[in-house]
Amino acid sequence: MKAQHLMFVCLLIMFASAQLTPIKTEEEIKIDLSSDDKLEIKGRDDIKPNKIFNKLYEVDQEAYDHMKNSFKNVVHLVFEKEEEESQVKLLNSVIENVNFTKVDVIFVKSPAGLIESDKGILVKNFDNFYWIRNYENLQAQIFDIINPKIEFLQTEEDVDKYFSLNNLNSLVLLPDNYSFRDQIIEDLEALIRNGDLKEARIHGLKGYNQNYKNFTAPTLILHKGNGKFEQYEYNLTYTDQILDFFYLESLDLVNRLDEDNYARVFGGPIQTQVHLLIKGIFRQDLFNAYYWAAQNNKVNDLKYHRLIFTYSTFEENPSLWSLFDFDESTKTPQLVITETNFRKYQLQKYICQSETLNQETIQQFIDDFRNKNLTEFYKSEPAPVYTENQDIYKIVGSTFSQEVLNKGKNVLLLFWDSKNKDLFDDYFQLLNDFSLIQNKEKIKIGHIDLANNEHPKITVDSVPKLVLYLAADKKAPKEYLKSSNLVIPELKAWLDYYIGDGIAYKKEKTDL
Repeated sequence: MKAQHLMFVCLLIMFASAQLTPIKTEEEIKIDLSSDDKLEIKGRDDIKPNKIFNKLYEVDQEAYDHMKNSFKNVVHLVFEKEEEESQVKLLNSVIENVNFTKVDVIFVKSPAGLIESDKGILVKNFDNFYWIRNYENLQAQIFDIINPKIEFLQTEEDVDKYFSLNNLNSLVLLPDNYSFRDQIIEDLEALIRNGDLKEARIHGLKGYNQNYKNFTAPTLILHKGNGKFEQYEYNLTYTDQILDFFYLESLDLVNRLDEDNYARVFGGPIQTQVHLLIKGIFRQDLFNAYYWAAQNNKVNDLKYHRLIFTYSTFEENPSLWSLFDFDESTKTPQLVITETNFRKYQLQKYICQSETLNQETIQQFIDDFRNKNLTEFYKSEPAPVYTENQDIYKIVGSTFSQEVLNKGKNVLLLFWDSKNKDLFDDYFQLLNDFSLIQNKEKIKIGHIDLANNEHPKITVDSVPKLVLYLAADKKAPKEYLKSSNLVIPELKAWLDYYIGDGIAYKKEKTDL
């Protein structure tokens, strides 16, 4: 299972699949896989970010109209009934054999006469439509249409039109006869996968366009629409930094955090997020102070490794609020920081202790974080009442040290997550079975729910994870590999290896 910060979006959409796509605010489609793979139109409450679908879906007119607005590429098979089986088989072979992760595309089908009267394959690429009538080399024909292409801007009019666009796109400015042009374009095309990369030769134009007259070629510009753009300020051969640049600059300076942009906020390369949690109306003076802090961070810090700033309400993000034990009764506004650590299952979290939030206190909180002057926040369920020699112990954050690390006894501990209870049934059955034969003088059995409990010494990066803390060395826990079978004989053999033959269990009850 993925780490908790990736669980915010269930199956996290990879950044490459939604690259440079502005956050959606209009209705989008949702795939209903439980109803014969037909597309079911949902309302605003079911808005989801675009993603890549690797199946062939049957659609009606309403679904098809929504898809044309939601996807840059739509491959639409229009079939006669008697030819459906053979043509679907052919198109499915294309879907299975081609890596379409570099383009935003969906494959659909409908019978002739329902949406289109003519049979064939109609491919939508941005605002253009292309018919494929001959299915020879079908894979190459489709990919030639939807594969991202670079557009060369040759005149001042072309550049003026580029800067007048209101959608997210990108422009690379290169001098004439630039030595590394081919390599740079190849690298950029691999990063900018939605066909929105454009090139202009700064000396090939009659004069400098007013929009980029202060830019020095070679450079890269991300145009954000409405006359706003950002310039990449480093060497164009630093592809990792370019990817970070696109990721971060495609977000707003301050972002309203909802389910549609969770992936963009938590799933990208920027590991630290600042969140302002509010109720009711967002006061103008507070917004101004928060925006100033975001702007100050952008100007004065390492530009492409800065923080992401968000704000949200409890109704929009109860899961985020619960990470800090906040709920609807919590006094607001609250200022918090989350930090993604891909080596740990849980986010690192910090809460601003200032009772007043203004420009000065917000910036001080951020400075204290950067200078490592903050105390990390750990949540815990209430401590259970333990009895001597009970079979299985419920461990919580506040009892982890005492019951696991400080006890002079071996501890077999299951790390799990209550948000997905059904995934752990086999592990709990294994613990229950082993509890019947455990030697309680030598080993303790326990489990801890990482959805509700944290501790600085918990460093697991995924769940489920069954771990043995040896009495002789609690600093080097041993993991029961997931490739092992969840059966008593294998568990006993594993414990024998680390603890000694037959020490962890009663030998007379080995018939389980």
